[in-house]
Amino acid sequence: MSMQSLSQMSHVLSGQMQIGHGHQVLTALLGSCVGIGMIWRKQGRCGLAHCFLPDGVEAGEGSARYVSAAVPRLLAMMGVRREQYDEVDVVIAGGARMLNLRPVGGAVGTRNIEAARSHLSLRGLQVSFQDVGGSQGRRLSIDCDQQTFSVVRIAREQEALAA
Repeated sequence: MSMQSLSQMSHVLSGQMQIGHGHQVLTALLGSCVGIGMIWRKQGRCGLAHCFLPDGVEAGEGSARYVSAAVPRLLAMMGVRREQYDEVDVVIAGGARMLNLRPVGGAVGTRNIEAARSHLSLRGLQVSFQDVGGSQGRRLSIDCDQQTFSVVRIAREQEALAA
């Protein structure tokens, strides 16, 4: 990531999505949330959705609260038509188990991962890279200028102190 790219950093908060181009770097800090990044090299566009629940009905037009709504909205916001889906690289990250709870229906992070895979596959989109699950948070960044992504794992405080 260049210094110029760092000055164009755009933080995608939980429940939001953004489209980027040029020198923008889209980034999201993820725990049990799942980040869905898309890079459309042919058109020089990137998108990032920061979803915190697998399924539901969205109220806001630019909302990415639910994976089920975020996938089609992100594609639409990027201007990708169905016949162009094979031109889009998809990366997913997050879905960690951040708390040692055993909720009915499974951990939300696991359900987010499954929903992301399902909704992407339903549209014939292939995930080119994924770093999901486990118990560590992650930072997903997409450099729109370089058309690249990075996923950095974030150590828990206890792990960091032991290192």
